Amino acid sequence: MKNMYLFLLSILSLLLKVSGTKDVVFGHNNFTEYQVGNMNLILSVPHGGSMEPEDIPDREAGCWDAKLSSCIFSHDCPPGSIQNYEKCKVSTNQDRYTIEVAQTLAEEINNITDGFFPHIIINHLQRFKMDANREKEEASFGIPQAEQAWEDYMGFLTTAKSQMSGGLILDIHGQAHPERWIELGYTLSKSSLNSGVFSASCSSISHLSNQLVNVSSETLVSGNRSLGKYIEEQNNNYVCVPSPSNPSPNNGSYYSGGYITKTFGSRSSGTIDAIQLELPQWVRAAEERPRFCKALARAVMKFWQTNYCSQYKNEFLPC
Repeated sequence: MKNMYLFLLSILSLLLKVSGTKDVVFGHNNFTEYQVGNMNLILSVPHGGSMEPEDIPDREAGCWDAKLSSCIFSHDCPPGSIQNYEKCKVSTNQDRYTIEVAQTLAEEINNITDGFFPHIIINHLQRFKMDANREKEEASFGIPQAEQAWEDYMGFLTTAKSQMSGGLILDIHGQAHPERWIELGYTLSKSSLNSGVFSASCSSISHLSNQLVNVSSETLVSGNRSLGKYIEEQNNNYVCVPSPSNPSPNNGSYYSGGYITKTFGSRSSGTIDAIQLELPQWVRAAEERPRFCKALARAVMKFWQTNYCSQYKNEFLPC
């Protein structure tokens, strides 16, 4: 059944490449959504949903098993464990307006490229119902409907990746850190960025780094060919970390990348890279969003054309 499901999605994507129309596929109960694209770029939005079905209990905290020194993510704690809000707390905050950011960004990229659309994958469930950026157990607490939504989301990501020989995932999130900067996560820890001792070949853009053998890790992650550089180049109010102006977070807040970036990027294997975008509230708000998404689209395409098109030429779309 799953193979047939993925096969049908593959056919939809092939039809899109021929017709130029935009197909949309929904998961079970419309909890997840896949807008099929026609380029080697995927936009992932795991925390922007607002649906609150009553038959999916709210995720709160898992159960701490002191004997095993581990959390069990279930609404019913098994014998020997107890619900623990300190050791087994889960994140439940919605990343507001990230769906709108992804949609606007895709439209701006379409305008720039004259007809190319990224693939867009959206979780419409509130995060306290299902977290699409966690492993299945923590994401769903064993609730079948939540598990199915999680599987649908990961299936959509897998299907989108299968349409391309290489490419990039942008996993779009929101944060409320006091620095109000844009955090770009490559699965490189804060301490490694602060030390300046890191390798992009051990990051979520490992494949890109290994292809660009004459480009240093620093140049790709925080230097003159980094996404942070191209975003700041559009507007110096859009401060990024890492970037040439902020190569590392130092003592500031920073998210390095979560489950999707680690699992679906190229850190361990594969030819699809991933970067987690953690956006401050002010760039997601209605007043700033159009300007920001226009600037972000230009920055993403500059990063794309400089780093991907130089290697793959016409194999990647659009180059």
